[in-house]
Amino acid sequence: MDWDALRAQFRLEPGWVNLALFYLASHPKVVRDAVDHLRAQVDANPLSVPTGLTLPDGPTGWPRVRQALAAYIGGRAEDIAMTASTSIGLGVFYNGVVTRPGQEFLLTEHDHISQRTAARLAAEKHGNTLRLGSWFADPATATADGIAAAVGEAIRPNTRVVGITWVQSSTGLRMPVRAVAEVVRRANEGRSPADRCLLVVDGVHGLAAIDEDAASLGADVVIAGTHKWLFGPRGTGLVWVAPDVLDQLRPTFVSFIRGGGATPLSPGGFLAFEYAFALPAAVALHEQLGRARVAARITQLSTRVKQGLSRVPGVTVHTPADPELSAGITCFSVAGHTHQQVVDHAATHRVRLSTSTYTRIGTAVINTPAEIDTALNSLADLTR
Repeated sequence: MDWDALRAQFRLEPGWVNLALFYLASHPKVVRDAVDHLRAQVDANPLSVPTGLTLPDGPTGWPRVRQALAAYIGGRAEDIAMTASTSIGLGVFYNGVVTRPGQEFLLTEHDHISQRTAARLAAEKHGNTLRLGSWFADPATATADGIAAAVGEAIRPNTRVVGITWVQSSTGLRMPVRAVAEVVRRANEGRSPADRCLLVVDGVHGLAAIDEDAASLGADVVIAGTHKWLFGPRGTGLVWVAPDVLDQLRPTFVSFIRGGGATPLSPGGFLAFEYAFALPAAVALHEQLGRARVAARITQLSTRVKQGLSRVPGVTVHTPADPELSAGITCFSVAGHTHQQVVDHAATHRVRLSTSTYTRIGTAVINTPAEIDTALNSLADLTR
């Protein structure tokens, strides 16, 4: 499938350049069709949910969903719990990790508020503390060795969890997860299981944007919504748990999914099954495209963004230029303008940007070089 054919799968508003698709993915046609196909079955016979729903190519349900995700992230289906979002997955982890009073969760202010809040709420309940460290002075000049060293220096004997973000939505920086995993491994030498420091990764902006097996990064837990870069149905997400730390997590909710491993961590209840069980269609689309090809396209577009922004007077890019330390989100600021003013100005040129700590441009695989240039021209117009 070429990029034009892929773009045709999406019902994006004509005449607009949308560079904020990482907020919530527009459904491609294959996902819309799968959802509609399943919805008709549920509407016709709600009891088909437990007895058997089908996609055009065969049966679907939790086993197929987990198998599809496992193949995509390079892990095992039994190590995956299903959630409705990254935020819920983070709550599942922080509320479920076994701790002792006095142990701490170590994060930074650059991690998403969902992770920081999940850690804080759990700490307050269980007599733990949340400590915010710092892995770099300036994200634009950060290095993998410097980040890993900073994490290693921040870990204390009572640090129970190091929480990091694969790709930070606030800075665009891509954390060197493997290097961090190594310093966490060294910190764990000689520790008992109850004192072991666990590495948990908010992986939502890395999944399907980076050509890496999430289950092979060296983390103990990887949590991600699948309704962003993977183009999954809205309201879908996963928690992958390394088998050797599964006994250090406890379920927070009743689970409606049968099975062992990480299955009991899946929050139960009735939900939009036609969305959840359509997830294999999104995975199949990405497998057809090829993860390496998708990641290369995203890198090509984001590099074009960063290089173009660097030539606009008054613009400061806060995301590392190195593709190994960045992915599909580029964060920047414009001197003399608030981030909302930048977003509003771009909208007058029919360009959609977003804000967090900084103004952000997201380069989804369905964006084009011409769209990037349109956005850059709108910013150049602002600074004239």
